[in-house]
Amino acid sequence: MWTANLEISKKQGSRIFLLETFCGVGMFLPQAAVLTSGQIGLYTVILGALAAACYPWIVQKTEGSLTMEQVLEKHRVISFIYYVRFFVNAAFFYGYMLILARTFLLPYMNIYWIGLPVIFLAFRMNGEGLDDRGRVMEGLFWFILIPFIFILLLSMTEFSVQPFLIRQFEPKNLVVGGLYVLALFHPMELVWFYQGHMKEKGMKKQTLLGMILLSAGVFAATAGSLGLAMIKRDSFPVISMAQNVAMPGGIMARLDIFLIAFWIVGVFCVLSGYLFYGNWSFEKAFPGRKKWGRWISYGGLFLISGILIPAIRYWENFISMFLFGNLLLGIFIPLILFWIERRGGAHEEDHP
Repeated sequence: MWTANLEISKKQGSRIFLLETFCGVGMFLPQAAVLTSGQIGLYTVILGALAAACYPWIVQKTEGSLTMEQVLEKHRVISFIYYVRFFVNAAFFYGYMLILARTFLLPYMNIYWIGLPVIFLAFRMNGEGLDDRGRVMEGLFWFILIPFIFILLLSMTEFSVQPFLIRQFEPKNLVVGGLYVLALFHPMELVWFYQGHMKEKGMKKQTLLGMILLSAGVFAATAGSLGLAMIKRDSFPVISMAQNVAMPGGIMARLDIFLIAFWIVGVFCVLSGYLFYGNWSFEKAFPGRKKWGRWISYGGLFLISGILIPAIRYWENFISMFLFGNLLLGIFIPLILFWIERRGGAHEEDHP
């Protein structure tokens, strides 16, 4: 169970939403948008981000006075499904974090030594409950975003408008690309688990606007610096964009190291979120077995560290299935659960 203080502020909830939703997908946005939409990639990013920004409103209207906690207490099988899904998602982001660290920062370090502090920090961060998690995420908010925004602004020195000159517009590409970008934002599903515990329901409008602008900004900076053809060939186009950026006067040549480091912290926020809400679901599925879930999740994730990098490479062959599966399950499972709960509540009121 979470700590006694189950409430977080509207500001904390908004910042959790932005970090958990954007940080896990920003690195993938340029490549995903270009591969699905070509020259109109910027518009598909904006369309997908706009749809993701509407998601908390759908959650708010669906939940009403209920919370996911109350609903899942009555549906243990669904709780277990959530636990398994969130563990798989956590494994994906954990593996991706290991790839970033191994490729760019610590190429010769044993993978288990890289993963150990990550697992330990996630365990400590999540162990104190929702309120403390909200405080940590609030503290990380500007720590992650300020360096990222700074690098985006510096990238304007290498900016070209050529990638944004539309020669042929196909509405089908816009729709398909927008849906793909929306699927990338699937960590937005976690809002079901904490919005019901916010003192004021709904997200701050400026935070949602910030998510849209950041998404458009990372695409514009990457496409404007590298071009569309390079984005299609590059495995890490956002990092390549940062590698082309330098401080004025040559003060610092390798700004990409800072981007990678801060982005790893951002991915850590997503990873820890899936572990946190996954273990919460485990407790609903198996009341009184909280410690079991934590040992299985954190210990299990650490034990499979050595196989995750090749597994992620294989996983990439099925990335569309993974993304759209998460999107559909993240929309329809909660909607059906709350519909069932409301019908049951109405039935009990009509027949005491």
